[in-house]
Amino acid sequence: MYCRKAKLKLPMKSILEEYKCGKARLLTMLEESDDPVVKTVQPSLKTGRKWKVTEAVDESKECLKMKEVIGQTQTDRSGLGSTTAKWWSKTEGKEKNGHDHR
Repeated sequence: MYCRKAKLKLPMKSILEEYKCGKARLLTMLEESDDPVVKTVQPSLKTGRKWKVTEAVDESKECLKMKEVIGQTQTDRSGLGSTTAKWWSKTEGKEKNGHDHR
């Protein structure tokens, strides 16, 4: 199902990765909800023993905050200032949750 040489293959690399992304997306949607009832209730998402969605989302948010502290760094041969950075703390709504599909 996931081999790269077969004629019929799934367009994703791993079903586990899709599962984790879906759970993380659901948690952030619930946390950032406009509905005050949903925000206060905070339902628990069951994920199993090995992986916790709340820990993974918190770790990802901390990584994004650390990238902002470090700032924009040079990663390729293009000149300084040739790329613009979108900082996570300044984004809003669907874009912050990773649902911006432009």
